[in-house]
Amino acid sequence: MILPARQLDEQTALPELFEAHPESRAVFNRYGLRGCGGDRGPAETIGFFASAHGVQARRLIEQVQRSIDDPLARAQAREQLAGDARPRLADAIYRPFFLAGLLVILTVGAAWGVLLLWKIGAGGSFTGVTVHEVNAHGHAQIMGWVGVFIIGFAYQAFPRRWHVDLPGPRLAMAGWVALLAGITARSTAMMFSTATWATEVHHAGVALQVGAVAIFIGQLLAAFARSGQPVKPYVAFAFAALTFFFIQTVYSGWHVARLMTATDREALLYQIATFQSPLRDLQIHGLAMLMIFAVALRMFPAMFGLAQTTDRRAWLGLGLLLGAVMLEVTGFLAYRMTAVHAVAGALLLPWLMLPLGAAVIVGPWKLWRPTPAPDRSAKFVRIAFAWLFISFTMLLLLPAYQVVSGIAFSHAYYGAIRHAITVGFVSMMIVGIAAKVAPTLRGIDARDLPRLWPTFVLLNLGCAMRVALQIGTDWHAGLFTFIGVSGMLEWLALALWAGHLAAVMLGLGRYAAATDAGWGSAPTALEPHHHVAAVLAWHPELEPVFIDHGFDLVRHPLLRRTAARQISLAQACRMKGIDAHAFVDALNRARVLRQPPPMQPGAPSATHAVPLTITGHPMRH
Repeated sequence: MILPARQLDEQTALPELFEAHPESRAVFNRYGLRGCGGDRGPAETIGFFASAHGVQARRLIEQVQRSIDDPLARAQAREQLAGDARPRLADAIYRPFFLAGLLVILTVGAAWGVLLLWKIGAGGSFTGVTVHEVNAHGHAQIMGWVGVFIIGFAYQAFPRRWHVDLPGPRLAMAGWVALLAGITARSTAMMFSTATWATEVHHAGVALQVGAVAIFIGQLLAAFARSGQPVKPYVAFAFAALTFFFIQTVYSGWHVARLMTATDREALLYQIATFQSPLRDLQIHGLAMLMIFAVALRMFPAMFGLAQTTDRRAWLGLGLLLGAVMLEVTGFLAYRMTAVHAVAGALLLPWLMLPLGAAVIVGPWKLWRPTPAPDRSAKFVRIAFAWLFISFTMLLLLPAYQVVSGIAFSHAYYGAIRHAITVGFVSMMIVGIAAKVAPTLRGIDARDLPRLWPTFVLLNLGCAMRVALQIGTDWHAGLFTFIGVSGMLEWLALALWAGHLAAVMLGLGRYAAATDAGWGSAPTALEPHHHVAAVLAWHPELEPVFIDHGFDLVRHPLLRRTAARQISLAQACRMKGIDAHAFVDALNRARVLRQPPPMQPGAPSATHAVPLTITGHPMRH
């Protein structure tokens, strides 16, 4: 039975389509699918892919149908797939960045933060730790956690959304090395700030980080220029965030260097009181928040079935948020330079613009309701935006809190505001988005994965405890005793999630068979672009065919777990000087001979699935 062209629609699943017509994969590769989801592709529909990658669904379906029906187009598609079979660094460039981010957050990020909290609790004061220890922790969180995840995600996602290749993957990896080296150098220098070598090591770390961020921004600018696409609101959000990324990198290097070389306590306190708050605004509101909104505008409607925010609303939201960041940074600096309290009062304007700009963008999504498309990541995204508006509300109530508490500047209250947005909004969003993206890129249906409720509950409980207890210390010093518990809960939540995410990305344990090049189930016919390990995973009984053709190395389990995952049948044949098509034909003949007899027409299947065919190739829902 042949499925008419009209039945190839937006609801057709990519794995089913690629199983029936492997050559159709070439069409999707041109729009950014290359390397994503393995041979079977991600667990998405044509409609979802079209929406997420900015392609007209009708146009995409027409091109797919042509690649199936037109012999010339089909031959061209197969030729393109043969060229695409060679693994590229850009195909999974997110992975080293995500893994590095996990390592940082579980060590000098959250773990170091927990240690500092216990020291603060033991001392009964937020001054129980040095500013250099706090800044080492903050630097690891911003550059090694938020920054690394932003770079890895942007390298993987944005060029694909623009339908171009990442211009320089090797240069991007050089930036990865420089970034991690810079983080290590700066964090170490801050921890040992009194050492004679600390300042020079810190300067070297700053130079490495500035270079890494410059490479990152240059790569994305080059990719967007190649695309020839218009500047849409999400692109403007992204490049505004990148601008703040570079500014805060330079600013942070200068600020910390001044702290490390302060000649006395008065100079140290002046530097902190004047320049620390604007730095955090640049990092949190400028870099992290604007980049999250860029990703949300581009991906959340397709990802969670949300309404599209109109361009007009998005541009208005960008204007309000961008203006707010610039005004709060310059306004605070102006207040510190002039000591005029009216200037400080004017900070209420940007603090009002922040929630207004955010509401303009997210309002159409109605996030107080469950998302139309159920997903394990949706709960993280929804609660993250709740924490964002909680932090905005706390910021607006800061003057009132100063009056009620009688404290001219409450370190506890201000720190609680920062924690609500950094952990409640930023970290929660990283957890949610990564939990969606990583399985998709590995060809795993996230609906079959754990729901991550322990991480969700522990992370929110820890964040709520930290915010409440930190504010409470202004009223009762005994609450310092328990503040370390909040950090432990957050670390445990992130550790559970990190272990799961690493297993998915690396194909460990239960995810091994499902993730390696996407060979969860076998296609109807083997093709030259299929990887050697994939073929052996689908059809272990074909090992003698490999051996008969001289591929004796498939006997070795280690090589099957390593090199065989990276080499296609076509590449293996070229290395042996064997005709690839003849070898693949031999594999297919052996596969057919070893298959059980086909089911008789009309007989029910074991799963009661309804047979579906597209131009003669069986598929199943």
